[in-house]
Amino acid sequence: MCIPKKLARWLGILLAVLALVISAAGIYGVWWAHQTATDYTIRTFAVIDTAAGIANSGVGQANGLVLRGRAEVQQVESTINALGDHIQENNPVLTALSNRISDWLAPTVGQIRDVLEPVTKAVQSARAVVDFVNAFPFIRETPPAVAQLESALNRLDEAVADARQINDTIRSSITGGANQLTGNAVGALTTLTGRVDGRLADVQTAMEAVQAEVLALQQRAAVLRARLLLTYNLTAIGLTLFLLWVIYSQVVVILHHGRRLDEKEEVAPALAPPAAALELAPAPAPPVSEPAPAYPSGEDAAL
Repeated sequence: MCIPKKLARWLGILLAVLALVISAAGIYGVWWAHQTATDYTIRTFAVIDTAAGIANSGVGQANGLVLRGRAEVQQVESTINALGDHIQENNPVLTALSNRISDWLAPTVGQIRDVLEPVTKAVQSARAVVDFVNAFPFIRETPPAVAQLESALNRLDEAVADARQINDTIRSSITGGANQLTGNAVGALTTLTGRVDGRLADVQTAMEAVQAEVLALQQRAAVLRARLLLTYNLTAIGLTLFLLWVIYSQVVVILHHGRRLDEKEEVAPALAPPAAALELAPAPAPPVSEPAPAYPSGEDAAL
């Protein structure tokens, strides 16, 4: 075999070995990337599951506090309306009502806010996950309404301020010279109680809406997570099969070049006789022609 062809075959073997090693490393890399993507996807979507759990727990607890707060506000409003008709007897009742508002109503509204703060943070985390997922092509998810819940928290702050104003108005009525609720004071207090009740109702509506959105998001996220994990599995299996085929083809190339190298080295001496033998070999003798037979003439044949 001539040297250029031999070098070309060795180069082909070297390239095949390099492709084989890269393919083997590629299989490891594919499954490492598959495991990394799977773990990251599970951890990412776990934030939505956690947010849904916090939202369910927090909204359920806050909803109970809101219902009790609304009932308390409505009771205070009924009492205030009743006191307006009993001017001379309202002082001890007003004192008890003021203590009731101080001890329960305002702190309850504050507790609702404290319960909703972790819910808001959890929903914000879920929204961040949705925004991150939406950055990928062919994925569009609706984020939960964090702004609606934040607005509900602002309403709670206003409700706390209104509850304190109710308490201050009642106390000023107790300490006033008349020791009674005038018509203007009754109207102001009922306006405040109605405002507190309306804001608590808005908070309840916002909480229930956010809870429904988070639960729906959790269900959609579970479907999307299963779809992504299936895509990871199919991609990893497909790439692994392709790289195994590459490895097999490179093994075939290596064996082919190696066999051709061995075959050429063995056949070469038999196919190339030495030049000296060609020179000393005698030339073949020309063929000997035999004389043609002599046929007798007519006279000789007659004799």
